[in-house]
Amino acid sequence: MMKNDKKAQDEVLDDETQVEPIYDNAPSVEVSYEALEETIDGDPEEEALQNIIDTKHTDGSTTDPFVASEQGMVYTPPSDPPVLPSDDLQGAEVATGFAQSMEESNPDVEDLPARVDNQDLDLEEDVRVSLHNNSETGNLENVRVRVRNGVVLLAGTVFSEDDIGIVEEQIRDLDGVVEVVNGLTVAAERA
Repeated sequence: MMKNDKKAQDEVLDDETQVEPIYDNAPSVEVSYEALEETIDGDPEEEALQNIIDTKHTDGSTTDPFVASEQGMVYTPPSDPPVLPSDDLQGAEVATGFAQSMEESNPDVEDLPARVDNQDLDLEEDVRVSLHNNSETGNLENVRVRVRNGVVLLAGTVFSEDDIGIVEEQIRDLDGVVEVVNGLTVAAERA
């Protein structure tokens, strides 16, 4: 084995002696001392800090996707619609996004489907949240609420007659409540 290692070392030495140095004819560049000082004085960290957007005094968004990805900001695409070229300076036409039919219709007048424009569902949620967030009614877990055309239907059990009055009074104070139909009963005391 020793002879094989010696032979391999001799081959490596032969290869090294055959290699020509590549730096004998290296190009040289002359730089003035002032130019060298300017490059040394230019702090890359300071330059990077100058490019950071001040999010303390802005909303933290940008219309530049590259800045948004580099600095972890919210990318907000430009809101200008694309326009078709025109010879007339006043005649810029919107290419996409805003059809004339959309501009002519009034979204406030349109009839929305009953499932979309269901104020009863919103009122029902408001009643549940109000009962849950109140310290006097937050512990009442057996109260069921239904709303139809602004009329609140209550069903279930509470701990006392006082709770029935508190629940009804609290619900009557909510916006949108037309009437309260109280079907609450007092739970039987457990022995």
